[in-house]
Amino acid sequence: MKPIMEDWRSFLTEQKCKLPNRGDIAEGIVAAAIAAKLSKRAGGKIQMVDVSDVIAQVGNIQQMNTVVSNVVPDFSNEHEDTVGFSISMPKRPFAALVDKNLLACLQGEYEGAVSYVNSAPMHKFATRLASNKKSNDILVKAAGTEDQKGTKVDISIVVDGNKLRNQLSLKVKGGNQFAQKTGKAFEVQKAFWEPLGIDVSGAEQQYVNIVENIPTGKPFVSRDEIDAGGYLKMASQATSLIYQQAYKTLESKLQNNRFEAEFVKLLADYIKTGAVGPESEFVELVKILPGDFKRARFGKKFYSEMEKANLYPIMSTSGAYPKIQIIYEDSDGNKSVLVQMRAKVERASGKSGGSKKYGVLMRNYLETGPALYKLAGV
Repeated sequence: MKPIMEDWRSFLTEQKCKLPNRGDIAEGIVAAAIAAKLSKRAGGKIQMVDVSDVIAQVGNIQQMNTVVSNVVPDFSNEHEDTVGFSISMPKRPFAALVDKNLLACLQGEYEGAVSYVNSAPMHKFATRLASNKKSNDILVKAAGTEDQKGTKVDISIVVDGNKLRNQLSLKVKGGNQFAQKTGKAFEVQKAFWEPLGIDVSGAEQQYVNIVENIPTGKPFVSRDEIDAGGYLKMASQATSLIYQQAYKTLESKLQNNRFEAEFVKLLADYIKTGAVGPESEFVELVKILPGDFKRARFGKKFYSEMEKANLYPIMSTSGAYPKIQIIYEDSDGNKSVLVQMRAKVERASGKSGGSKKYGVLMRNYLETGPALYKLAGV
């Protein structure tokens, strides 16, 4: 009976925990956890942080974009460091972050953040700042929603005005997407695949012939009109043509030794750009899981691991929309997804002339898989 009761308890918790964007909320929790770690000093040592320390930090937040500061002595007791953190996020996630009634709903994020800040790299970083015999001004800033197109940094750590190598691009459980292209124009499909050296122009005319029958914008008064017109099926047919073309190229590049090395380099570049953007030297990808975390960096080690990796593509058309997965097989024969490219079509809504209207929105996603944290893990 116990497993059934545990499943029922989990179901009830999910029903009570209708939260807005967990990724946004997690940014605030992790920023508070980092501030707690950098501040928790006693007996000439950095102490381990627990969930109550992070909750206490979050409890000090009065409003967004206001710096919450702690002044703490260094190990010599001759200098003091100012450890501050600030948070910027949409109003609904912020309200959920500071709502004490929702603490139980966010237990996994709190425990995962604690595991991350107690890990060896962050512990060493905190120790270094506490023992450098300087008075440092340290600011931890969670502001990933402010500039989502210009940077992949969700949490920045600035010491005396200088950004260090400890910038974070944050993901949570279920948050696997790290790049996308949106729109029905063929140029969108071309731009999605082109960085991988994949030419899908062979399917262009057939693709255009189908999508030109899908109305642009949001001309429908209900989602039922979209279904009745068969526009989602049209979009699925069109994207399937593109994915089939891309799959043939992927298959040939990963099976031909002459092309594989060049392609794997392009793939590594594509993953790095999607995951951490142009600031890859300073940014690490951190995935917060319930009570745990994963870290990834995209430097020389990642490229070396990619070069050695046994990779091959598979394509699935069994769902509503096509997807291609690049599979990593290790030396023991264990297989896991490195990344997947996935098409999705939505019945998007918006207001026009004071009334709600609907349209067909086509997307292509690049998403991480478990193998990414094996090949780029630190």
